Order: sequence, then C-alpha cells, then structure tokens
Amino acid sequence: MPTGKSISKQEINEIHNFYLSRPMTLDTVSKKFGLSKPTISKILSDVPKYSKAKINNPQMDEHFFKIIDTEEKAYFLGLLITDGNIFKENEISTSNRQASISITLDLKDEYMLNNFKQAVKSNTSVSHDGRGCGQIAIRSNIMAQELEQYGITPRKTFTTYLPLNIPNNLMRHVIRGILDGDGSIQAKQNPNNTKFLHSISFCGTHKLMEDISFYIDKELKLNFKPNVYDYKDRSLSDLKIQNKEDMYKFGEWIYKDAKIYLVRKKEIYDNFKNHYNLS
Repeated sequence: MPTGKSISKQEINEIHNFYLSRPMTLDTVSKKFGLSKPTISKILSDVPKYSKAKINNPQMDEHFFKIIDTEEKAYFLGLLITDGNIFKENEISTSNRQASISITLDLKDEYMLNNFKQAVKSNTSVSHDGRGCGQIAIRSNIMAQELEQYGITPRKTFTTYLPLNIPNNLMRHVIRGILDGDGSIQAKQNPNNTKFLHSISFCGTHKLMEDISFYIDKELKLNFKPNVYDYKDRSLSDLKIQNKEDMYKFGEWIYKDAKIYLVRKKEIYDNFKNHYNLS
C-alpha cells in the first residue's frame, strides 16, 4: 500500500463494513481510519460508490421513476410533465453539483409537494417564493437521467409529450397528474346565472395535447374527440372536454378509486356531478 505501512485483512474488512454501513464520502472513511484517500479508494475499488445525492439524502429513492408500476409514481410523473423542471448546473458551469428536479405549485396545493417528498423519501424542505407558490427541489443525477425516458428533460417546456412506455392501467393516473399540473375543471353558473358552465381543459405543447386527445378518445370512446386549439399569440396549445357525457365519462375514469389528486379540482368535478344529478 502507498501509505508505507501494512494493512491487515481485518482492517480491510472493517473499512468495507464501515463504508457499507451508511452513505458517506471517501474522505469520511479516510479520517476514520487515518489513511490517505487514494489508499481508501484502492481498498474500496470493487465497491459501488455512493452518489452525492445519496450521501446528503441517505433514505431517498433515487430510482423512484425508473419503473412506473404504481398509481403514486404515475401521478407524480404526470405532475412533473407539466409543473416540473430539471436543471443541470454543469450545463452552464464547471460545477459538479447534482441535477435538480423541482415541482412548483400554488401554496394552497403545498400538501402535494409534501406528498411527493414523502413518496421519494427525501429530507428536502418545501420552500416558498414569496409570490404565493411553494417548491420542492430534489437533487439527483440518477433521478434526472431516469426521467429522460419519459421526455422530462431540461428546457422541456416546448417538447413534452405523453409517454407511452407506461402500463396502460396506470395511464389515467399520469393524465390526472397532468390535469392537476396545467389543467383546469370548471363547473359553475355564468355571471348572469342563466347557464351552468362546465368543462375540463388541458394546456401544454401541441404534441402533448394531441397525444392526450387521441389517447382518451380511443380509450373512452367519447362522443366528441377533444379538439386541440393553437393560438397565434401563444406558444402553448390547449384542449377542452365540454360535452356533458364526455366530461362525466372522463372524470369517472381518472378519479375512480384514486388515492392521490388535488382535492380542490376533485371538488369542482363533484360539483359538476351534483348539479346534473350524475352518479
């Protein structure tokens, strides 16, 4: 060994066991055993190293989005498609900090940020921007890389689409997440109290809107396939479901047995059902 002293097999085993006991840096091991970092690196050469994200956030599930196999994963994927952002500092600097995966929501929906925090087992706190929004930012190169397979990348604003590498039985949860992110539900009397206004709408890239329209029309056999609207003065598109039967069919589909959703939007949908005595 380059330290000039012999290191016993017992010491090597102790170093391995200590390093594997919890996420830590090689510097921590070096200080613990009084050996140089190169020596420690050589001793642990056959052991997978902990990422910085894992060291700073030991319990976090960095592979949360590797496989979408639960309602929770599908819903948060949908929320990230719309209200999520990925930022990689090394794209503009020499910094080796981990990529940041963030979700920003209105303060009245802050509980959903805490739900996400709990789901990925993060110790990150929800922050506030002073303008009525809350945000959670998770740092992990691994999570950022695995989100790329669903089209969630840095500067994704104009490139999002509906990922099809999701089990069909979970797609409704993805679409509910997209709706909670950049969609809206309307169910109210108009100002003159002469007509009850109702609709479900989405906003996003033309591609994402086309994908959602095609998918739900095929899946639900709607009376009217939702049209995608493009505006000359806007970079994003939208689509609306306005037919009463189609809105009911869609709402029942996304909310049936659902365990995670924005309560305020679900309450508006329930108001729509109550108004028309739908069950």
